[in-house]
Amino acid sequence: MNKYFITGTDTDCGKTYVTCQMLDYFRSKNKKALALKPIASGCKENQGILENEDVLNLQRYNYDSSCAINGWKFAPPISPHLAAKASNISLTAAEIAAFCSQKQFANFDPLFIEGAGGLMVPLNDEETWIDFVQLTKTPVIIVVGMKLGCINHALLTAESLKYNQIKAAGWIANCIDKNMLSLGDNISTLINKMHIPLLGTVPFQGKFKPNSFEINSLTPENPGSNNGIK
Repeated sequence: MNKYFITGTDTDCGKTYVTCQMLDYFRSKNKKALALKPIASGCKENQGILENEDVLNLQRYNYDSSCAINGWKFAPPISPHLAAKASNISLTAAEIAAFCSQKQFANFDPLFIEGAGGLMVPLNDEETWIDFVQLTKTPVIIVVGMKLGCINHALLTAESLKYNQIKAAGWIANCIDKNMLSLGDNISTLINKMHIPLLGTVPFQGKFKPNSFEINSLTPENPGSNNGIK
């Protein structure tokens, strides 16, 4: 199985939108792509059931829309560790890893795991998503929301991965600001400074446009390859 953790440079960088576009792209290539959203904050109640827009959108694009892709839903639109505390629930990286490792997800490829917020968002008083990624040894895909300030956010995220010795599978330029000045120059700067493969771009409210050379690394044709994941 080729499994990847989707993180972002900040909360509103468009992780879910990009993940949906990735799912759509791989389904067009006859891949059984599936995305999980283990933790979702900012849920609304519908007939006594908490619903999350991100989870619903991912389910619409998933190869199998019937899969239960979420393990924890919280009403307040706040950090997972705070939302969990408010609900008297304890989150741990190990529990989230166990949820993502269920047998029902084993036949999907690629499998994307979308985080909540960025890499350093706390899961509890001690752990962040970094601990989850290190525990599961899952390569990371960074969604960079292309807007003013994105270069700093992207480079800090890349440095955090490097410092923690976590493999970066690549990054995606998500063009969320249709009026961004020097968009091409910003993307070129990140290509030169991040030292991480650019997997592709997503135009403003558009579809995923792959870097045809790099995107093939996510689903190698060799059936024996698992991209380093166990």
